[in-house]
Amino acid sequence: MSTAAGETCATCYGQGEIVTDQGPLVCRDCMGHGKLAGRLELFEWRLRELERGHLGSAHGCEDDIRWLAAEVRRSRDALLQILARCQDAAESDGLAAEVRHLANGCLGLYALADEATTVTEPKLEASAAPIKPVR
Repeated sequence: MSTAAGETCATCYGQGEIVTDQGPLVCRDCMGHGKLAGRLELFEWRLRELERGHLGSAHGCEDDIRWLAAEVRRSRDALLQILARCQDAAESDGLAAEVRHLANGCLGLYALADEATTVTEPKLEASAAPIKPVR
């Protein structure tokens, strides 16, 4: 697995700022970096935005949102620990490989290689003669 590469931000076109009537502002999608953050950072930013949107007594659900955000963070931390344990397992362990694949699918830490490109055909050595079919 390789680390997922950051994509250029489509909002600011990699510049890190957007132009408004009030002048240039830091791009909210990439936080001024020009590249999109990983899924973990985007997820955390969204959770914090939800928490800020429900502060105070206007909605009456501030405690519920804080509890929900804490549970989601706790679950993601547990999934990260499960992924780390599976990465330490032997390559021949099929169950660990399946759990590692599922956990990575949820967390999005590593880019998944296209399965068609990862299949390699065996190469013949230069000294190996082709096998003739027996009749």
